[in-house]
Amino acid sequence: MKLVDKLIYGYLTNSLITNENTITLNKISVLDEFVKSVMVKKATEKHHIIDSYNEAKRWRTGMGGELALEQFLGKNFVDLTIGDSKNYHTPDLSKLGLSVGIKTVEIGKFPIIFKNSKKPEIIILKLNDDTFSILGLASVNVLNKYYDDEQILSPSLKSRGTKTAFVGLHSLKTFKTFEDLVKLL
Repeated sequence: MKLVDKLIYGYLTNSLITNENTITLNKISVLDEFVKSVMVKKATEKHHIIDSYNEAKRWRTGMGGELALEQFLGKNFVDLTIGDSKNYHTPDLSKLGLSVGIKTVEIGKFPIIFKNSKKPEIIILKLNDDTFSILGLASVNVLNKYYDDEQILSPSLKSRGTKTAFVGLHSLKTFKTFEDLVKLL
């Protein structure tokens, strides 16, 4: 990331991270157990064998973000079952009746999204192993407008051409409750 990009990223994330939207997980042992179990199962799936770099870390980041949002909203929706990936292509908030996904990324990086997004995404920053900040909701229009392939750090992911990095943090819509989130949709 260029220096000017780092400065802008820092400014944007610092303005979006607040005490109100920052969650320290109260289910850290649930997360640890899930990551251990999912790694055993995914070791047999072809696309996980091909792209296994930092996979446990990626699962911990993604599922940690989901658990943080569940805690933040006070609504149960996280699916801790483990099975074939082909059976899990549903929006993360579908159990709550919402066609909304969740993208969690480590601080200092941009979330990876599909180049042609079809559903809104809640963007979450992983601040450390057990602390996450719910930054806000990106609409489909915002996701499809603010992206940059150059911010994808993985050469193999970039070469596939199906995903990109979402860089529109300035266009996120914040929310404090489940009801606020529903009003944004």
